[in-house]
Amino acid sequence: MQPAKIHPTAIIDSDAKLGNGVEVGPYTIIGKNVTIGDNTKIGPFCMIENTVMGKNNDIIASAFIGVKPQDLSYNGIESMVVMGDGNKIRECVTIHRSTSLEHPTKIGNNCLLMANSHVAHDCTLGNNIILVNSVGIAGHVTVDDGAILSGMVAAHQFVRIGKYAMVSGLSGLPLDMPPFCRATGGRAKLVGLNTVGLVRNGFSKEAIHSIKTAYKELFLSSRTLKESLELLKKSNPTPEVTELITFCENTKRGITPARMKFHHTGDQDDE
Repeated sequence: MQPAKIHPTAIIDSDAKLGNGVEVGPYTIIGKNVTIGDNTKIGPFCMIENTVMGKNNDIIASAFIGVKPQDLSYNGIESMVVMGDGNKIRECVTIHRSTSLEHPTKIGNNCLLMANSHVAHDCTLGNNIILVNSVGIAGHVTVDDGAILSGMVAAHQFVRIGKYAMVSGLSGLPLDMPPFCRATGGRAKLVGLNTVGLVRNGFSKEAIHSIKTAYKELFLSSRTLKESLELLKKSNPTPEVTELITFCENTKRGITPARMKFHHTGDQDDE
């Protein structure tokens, strides 16, 4: 059993619970309603409150986690952030707690949140997600496993970003981003599949081909999205295509559209 290692300038609330081997750097403040799992390292000048955090997280410096949400309707309740294991939270990241007790802001496992990225109140992030520098995620956004948001991407409130999606830098996401796809643009448009990401995450050639076929039907055909969904449901779809269908059927904000065919870049392996 290894005791916590706390710098003498750090301020730790008596209510906070620190696991074995936790390190807390200079001038960090850990407030009430905080539980930090084993072997988590918290650098200098951080502020953490109203947070339950798993083990082996690495909080670099000047991060603010579990602070009050930037929401005018927030009434001061002791809502929470819940974070899993193995996350890397870089300098000046902000993760705000939820506006309700029932649904905390959630961060999964093994995510990388790069410098100056922001996760607003009531968001849910899955596992193995990367937010590149200065990404801004508004309130109530859901980001599914394996998604990558490049530098300065901005996601509108209540948007959902699907599994293994990739959004190019400086893009704005006002609508739901379907899984497995790539998007770019100030008002983001789909420009093909995240083929490289799918290969790196172990998707077979057959699975990628099935997703590609479904993509072309859903987003590049002359049929309406509803007509294409009905057609795909009758085609004995693979699990990946079924996930794409389900995502599109359950959208609340609408689906990010593709660029017009003659502007479409496809993806690296369209053949």
